[in-house]
Amino acid sequence: MVSFIFYLLRSFFFIILLICKTCKQPKHYAKIPLGQMGLPWIGETIGFYRAQRANQLFENFFQPRVKKHGKIFKTKLMGSPTIVVSGATANKFFMCNEFKLVISSWPTSSVELMGRNSIMEKQGDSHRCLRGIIASTLATTGLQTMVPRMCRLIKNYLVKNWENRDEMISLHRSTKLLTFTIVLECLFGIRIEADTMFGVFENVLEGVLAAPVNLPGTKFWSAKKARARIQKVLVDEVRKKKEAMEGGGCRDEDDAMLLSNLVAALIRGEITEDEVVDNIVLLVFAAHDTTSYAITMTFKMLANHSECYTLLLKEHEDIAKTKRPEEDLTLEDVKKMEYTWQVARETM
Repeated sequence: MVSFIFYLLRSFFFIILLICKTCKQPKHYAKIPLGQMGLPWIGETIGFYRAQRANQLFENFFQPRVKKHGKIFKTKLMGSPTIVVSGATANKFFMCNEFKLVISSWPTSSVELMGRNSIMEKQGDSHRCLRGIIASTLATTGLQTMVPRMCRLIKNYLVKNWENRDEMISLHRSTKLLTFTIVLECLFGIRIEADTMFGVFENVLEGVLAAPVNLPGTKFWSAKKARARIQKVLVDEVRKKKEAMEGGGCRDEDDAMLLSNLVAALIRGEITEDEVVDNIVLLVFAAHDTTSYAITMTFKMLANHSECYTLLLKEHEDIAKTKRPEEDLTLEDVKKMEYTWQVARETM
C-alpha cells in the first residue's frame, strides 16, 4: 500500500514537472521579444497605471523597458499578453499592414464599454461599410453644412459660459463639454441635455482602461452602469430618428448628419441597431476627449509664445473683415486658416 502511494506521488510529481517544462519551453515557431510578463493575470498593469496617473507614462513605464529590452518588448497589460513596439519604422509597418498582417484589437474593458459592434471591432466588409458611412458624412458636402452649425453653437456656448464670468474657468473641462456638445449636435444631430449626459460619458471613460473586473465599487462596474444609461438614451434617439425617416418627417439639414446616414443604412438592412448605437458611443469618445485636449494644449502654447498668438490673431481678424456682422464661418473660411492649422499640428 505504501509503495502504491509512493508510486502515485512520484507520478503526480513527474506530471507537474513535465507541464512546467512544457510551459517554459517556447514553441519552435514563436519569435517572442524580450520582456517581462509581471504578476499572474494582471501582469505589469499596476506600474502602467501608476505611470499614467503621474502623467509620466513614457518616462516611467516605456522608456526603462526600451532601454532594457529594445524598441520591441513583451509585457502583460490589463490581463492581456502585449507586444509593445516603438519607432517610426514599426509604426509605418503596422499602419500599412492593418487587415493584411495584423488586425486591430483593444483591451477587454475598452471593447465592453465602447461596444462589440463598433467599427474598432469590425473587419472585412462590415468595417468597409461603416467606414464608408462615416467618411461620406465628413466629405466636403457634409462639412459645408457642418461648419456654419458649429460656428453658431460655439458662439452661443462662449456667450453662455465664458462671457462676463468673474470666476476662474477650467479650460480643459470647458472645452471637453464644448466638443462633447459639438459632436452630439453637429455631427450626429442629437439634441439631449449635454450637461447631464456629459457626466455619464465621463464615468464610462474612466473605466475604458480599467481592469475588467465587474464587481461593485470598481471603476469598470461604475462604467458599465453608466454605459447602460447611455445605451437607453441612444436607443430611444435611434428609434425616433428611424420612425421620422420612414415617415418622411426629417428636415433637409438633418440629411447630412451622421445619425441620419447610419439610420438610413439601418433601414436598408446594411447594419443593425446595436451597430448604430455602439458607433455613436465610440465616435463621441474619440472626438471629444482627444480634441478637447488638443485645444487646451494649443491655448497653453499660445500663452507661452506671444509672437505666435499675434500671427494667429491677425489671420482670424483678416478673415473676420471679409464677413458681415453675425455671418457664420464657412468651410472656405476654415481652409484659409493655414497658420492656425500649423499651430494645431505643432501642438499635437
